[in-house]
Amino acid sequence: MNTAIIFGVAIFLGWIILDVVKYRTINAATVVTSVIAGIVGAVFWYLLDRFF
Repeated sequence: MNTAIIFGVAIFLGWIILDVVKYRTINAATVVTSVIAGIVGAVFWYLLDRFF
């Protein structure tokens, strides 16, 4: 569970960094998209860790 949380936070921060570098701005849509990507990544990581 801890690794899934860390993985989700890493995806969130990476997505934010990539969007800021690409568009030079940060807005609500960027943050929401990053949060969703982080949550989806964390859930999949948790499921992979759980079943394998």
